[in-house]
This record gives sequence, C-alpha cells and structure tokens, in this order.
Amino acid sequence: MSSLYRTYRSQSFEDLVGQDHVVRTLRNAVRGKRIAHAYLFTGPRGTGKTSAARILAKAVNCMNPHEGNPCNACENCVSANEGRAMDVVEIDAASNTSVDNVRDLRERVGYASGRGPYKVYIVDEVHRLSGAAFDAFLKTLEEPPPHVIFVFASTEPHKVPETITSRCQRFDFRRISSPVALLRLRYVAAQEEIDVSDEALRLIVQFGRGSLRDALGLLDQVHAYTSGAIGDLDVRFALGLADPMIISRLSDNLIRGETGQGLSEFHQFCGEGGDPNQLVTQMVDYWRSVLMAVAGASVDESSLDPALAQSLASHASAVNSAEAVAVLRALTEQEFSAKVDIPAELSFELRYVQSTLALQTDPALGENGPEELGPPPPQSSLDVQAEPAMAPASMEPPDGDSHQSKSPDVGGVSAGNSAIEPSILLGTTEDLPAEPPPQVDGVLGSAPSSESGSVEGSWPAIVLRMRPHSPSLQAVLRSGYVLKVDAGEVTIGFLGDWHCKVLSEVRKRKLVERVIEEVVGVSYRVHSVLTTREEVERIRGSDALPEDDGFLAEAQERLRAFHARQLGNGYS
Repeated sequence: MSSLYRTYRSQSFEDLVGQDHVVRTLRNAVRGKRIAHAYLFTGPRGTGKTSAARILAKAVNCMNPHEGNPCNACENCVSANEGRAMDVVEIDAASNTSVDNVRDLRERVGYASGRGPYKVYIVDEVHRLSGAAFDAFLKTLEEPPPHVIFVFASTEPHKVPETITSRCQRFDFRRISSPVALLRLRYVAAQEEIDVSDEALRLIVQFGRGSLRDALGLLDQVHAYTSGAIGDLDVRFALGLADPMIISRLSDNLIRGETGQGLSEFHQFCGEGGDPNQLVTQMVDYWRSVLMAVAGASVDESSLDPALAQSLASHASAVNSAEAVAVLRALTEQEFSAKVDIPAELSFELRYVQSTLALQTDPALGENGPEELGPPPPQSSLDVQAEPAMAPASMEPPDGDSHQSKSPDVGGVSAGNSAIEPSILLGTTEDLPAEPPPQVDGVLGSAPSSESGSVEGSWPAIVLRMRPHSPSLQAVLRSGYVLKVDAGEVTIGFLGDWHCKVLSEVRKRKLVERVIEEVVGVSYRVHSVLTTREEVERIRGSDALPEDDGFLAEAQERLRAFHARQLGNGYS
C-alpha cells in the first residue's frame, strides 16, 4: 500500500486543489492549442507543482482531451500514469547539476517525440543547476525544437537567473488555504474509511502549513499511530504537540516575569516526550494571534484551540504592541536556530507593526505624535551651524567662561560634530536655567506648593534621567507639563491624546514614578490627563508653552529646508 499523498495525487486539472488560477490558464492553453515552449512553476512545497507538470504533459499528448483535461484512458495517458511514457522525461536538477548533464540534455532534445506530438521535459528543483549549466542551457531555451516543451519547477525562484525566467511562462502556486485543505482531508479520510474527528483534522491542517502533501503525510502518520478512532489527543501525542494549556501557562509566566516557573513548565513538557521545536512553533502561532488582537486586527479563532481562544483576550490586554513584537522577535530567533519555517505573513506583520511604532515614538515628530507630521526626520548628518543670534540671551556664558564659547557642548554634542540631534535643534529644556513656577490659580488647584515646585523645577532633570531607561518614553515626557502635585500624586498634562495613552500603561507609568523618585527623593503616583494650551497657560503661565516664532520656528524651518534640499520635494 502506498502513502496517501501518492495514492491521491492529482491526475487531471480538476483534481488540483487550491490553484484555480493555474488550472484555468493551462486548460485554456491546451484547449486553444496555445502551448508555450517553456513554463516555470514556483511556490512552496506540497502545493502541486510537479503534479501540474505531469498533468500538462498528459494533456498536450492526450488522444481524447476533454475541455483541456487529459482523458486518463488513452494509451498516452495510461503510459504516463504508469511512468513508462517515452515522451515525458523527468529530471531531478539536484542530482544533475553539472554542465555535462545539460549538454547531454541538449543532444536528446533533438530527437523527435514518440507517440504524441510533444516531448515534455520536467526539470524539478531547477534552481539547483549550476551557473555554468544554466549558461549552457540558455541557447536551447532560446531556440527550442518545435516538438519540445520544458516545464521547470522550483521552490526558490529567486535563484533562477533572469535570462531563464524571462523566457518562460511563470505560474506562482499558492499555499493551500485551511478550509480547502480540510475539505480534501475529509474526502481522503472518507475514501480510506478513517474515523477521525474534525478537531484532529484541524490540527493536522494547521501543522501542514499550507502544504497538502505534508497534511496528507501527517494524516498517514497519525493513522498508523492509532488503531481506532483518531481524536485531537492522538494527533498531539503522535506529532509531539504541546497541550494548549501549556502554551497558556507559559504565556502567563512570560507576561508576569516568572522565568523560573516558565522554565519548570518547559522542562516538564520535555520530560514527557514533547518536541521543543514544535513548542516554539506553537508559541509563535499563538503570539502572532496576540499581536493581531493587540493591533486591533481580526483574529481567526477557528484556527485556535478553544482553550487558547479564551486566554487570548487576557493576554492581549496585558501587553502592548511593542512588547508583543519583542516576544515574537525572540521566539522567531529561536525558530531560525531550530530551522523552523517562518510564515511570510508574519514577516510582513512584524515589519508593519514595528514601522508604526517607530512613527509613534520618534522624538522629531512634534508634540502631538503622529497627528502633526511634518517633513520626515533626517536620516543623515545635518550641516547646520548654530548662529549666535538664534540663542536666547540667558544661554550666553559668563565672562569667565568666554574661552569656551567657540565650541560649546550642548546636550553632549560638540560644535565640531555635524550630526546634531533634532531635539537639540528644537531646544531642550535641560539646557535652560530653571525658573520658579508661576503662582497662578487654576482649575486643578490653588497656587502650587513647595512640593509642586520640587517636581516642577526638577522636570528637565527627570526627562534627562529617563533617557537611559527608555528613549521613546523620554520623548513622551518631553511633551508633558506638570499641572499639579498634591497628596503624593503628580498630574502630567499632554496636548496629544496618544501621549496620555502611553502613560496609561502600567509598566511605563511605574517606570516614570521610579525615575521621579530617583531625582526628587520622594515617591509619587503619576496621573496623565489630556489638556489644552489655554489650560496650561492658565496654570503654568504662558512661558510654559513654546513660542510660535523665534528659536523654535527658526530651527524647524532649518530642518524643513534641509529636507527640501535632500529630497527635492519643492520646499524652500
């Protein structure tokens, strides 16, 4: 008895699963006698590339084709199905990589076909040919005999030279979707009289990862493992999969920082015969769903175990996007070392979410984060010389330090260094002398107390102290205003709603509270509120807000002018 994937290999275009775009094009080509001299089939393993090549070889030589499909009854079709057709030649490029093999092929293509009108050469894993072999093959591919058709198959088309690809009709085979693969497995199980539950089939499809051949092989393996009805526990034991509650507990420990407990759980799993590589794969699948839930995207809960679907909401609410990305990055690094495939979808999702985070936390975006985007931040050194006329009078050094005025050290950047940080150009409060807070009554309280003055006066130092802990959080605090300090609580106002949401996260708020305690020596609770420019002026005075002109406007204009020169986008 042969394996399931060989028994149920597609024998006609109608049998090809999940490749409708390929089937329609090839059937129309055969029906209309518009056969190309060379085809390139690309895509992941187990998606039907070689099967499609064999079906095409039968169709072009079939004596009684029906709507572009081979009849599988004539002599040509039967001999092709039995592997004895002289007009269908299959070559494994992985074991025939040399120039001599290609030269031998060039001599053979000159011979006429036998029974059918075409002689079809199927070259599997064509990317394994050497560069010299491709060069030797190029002339034959440019001017092939009229009776010859080449069908190349490859899982790595980027390794095939453009000179070869450009002379072929290329078809990209797609991964088999879960619903389509599930239907196919149900059909095979019914034909083979295999008693298997839908949950077991769902697990098999999930770990087939878009490859129908792999899914059929897993079904074959699980069927051999058990002699009776197949349930989800049988699939887990046969394939070494972790129980979903283990994934949930490991995620709980990860979020709580209980590393020892998580490692103990992992060691117990391995001691019971679990596969660490499968555990990594399952953790990546689950945390990908967590990332999608945190980002607000739809999550296909049908692909999740019911137990994990219940814990998904709690885990997604306990982390933010940056933390979910960090977990996935750590897990995928482990996958690379374990040689486990990374889904292409995950690669894009990580890049997309991380790009969004970079935009939201860039200090050069302005006070309100992404809502007030100007020209993009510079990616190269700025050739900007600070002019003495631009600096406020309060920044002039005393007479005793006049010998240092030619090379001031501003924010740790010397005048000789052309890579000036945008936050320095825009004016950082840590370089300005601290002024006592104005005694102005406001809606948040009466005149600030001496306790308020200690936090308010130390705010530039607090912002500076935050940098080694979290540069992105330092950028958020730089846009905040101390509105009130009372009863052990500091109220920080922001002009942008996004900044308030950042400080509403427990970990970030705790970090700010710890830094405030390090600077002023007193423990405070931090509370963030959304405020307005008018309210800040009423509580803190008009000097608390940046001016619309002067040094700030000049620096911003210099940055815009720089980007106009760099990008040529019309700014002046």
